[in-house]
Amino acid sequence: MRRFLRNFLVALLALGGLGFGFLWATNVTAEDLRDLKRGDVIFQISGSGQSLAIMLASASLYSHVGIVDLNDAGQPVVLEAVGPVRETPLEDWISKGKARRVAVYRMEKMTEVQAQSVVTAARAHFGKGYDPYFYSSEDTLYCSELVQIAFRDGIGLTLGQSQRLGDLNLDNFAARAVIERRWKGHPLCADGRAGNAAECLALIRDEKLITPQAIADDPRMVPVFSNFAP
Repeated sequence: MRRFLRNFLVALLALGGLGFGFLWATNVTAEDLRDLKRGDVIFQISGSGQSLAIMLASASLYSHVGIVDLNDAGQPVVLEAVGPVRETPLEDWISKGKARRVAVYRMEKMTEVQAQSVVTAARAHFGKGYDPYFYSSEDTLYCSELVQIAFRDGIGLTLGQSQRLGDLNLDNFAARAVIERRWKGHPLCADGRAGNAAECLALIRDEKLITPQAIADDPRMVPVFSNFAP
């Protein structure tokens, strides 16, 4: 936890525009990541309004994740669930994140054929909308859910350990604000099933979800690059 808190302070400096010297010196571009392989899993600090809530709830700096693929020209792109599920050129993806922080993990001993199967499985979901409720349905998807499904459908591997929503750290201002904004639209709380955010939370606490950090924590995932603080 102490290590996380130290790293989290670095992230706050980044979010506030401070620590410029450190951030400039450790900036990363797509050109710096020429050794990426198809099927690599790539993490960042998202620039979205829910990013801080995800970071605090999962005790992690990783609030967004995607899968690396190579386009027809051999250039790296990121397959991501952002609404709709789509591919984004790597440099654009890096630029969207906070402070250009990136971490890359690779599935140990994954073959090129397996990697192709993973990205093909991810691409099968292109065009699907984003799931802001982290609900267990594949009609819409959130970022780490896409990654988990791609490895499951592509090579029959369950990547990461899903968690109960209620087991995450929801007792913080950012998570509470997200729940307050979204509870009325949650499939389990809509149409009068819940009268307020607290009642909705009671209904959804047992829902399972997969966080970006849980993907990174899978023991078969090997870190190959990071410009987050050591």
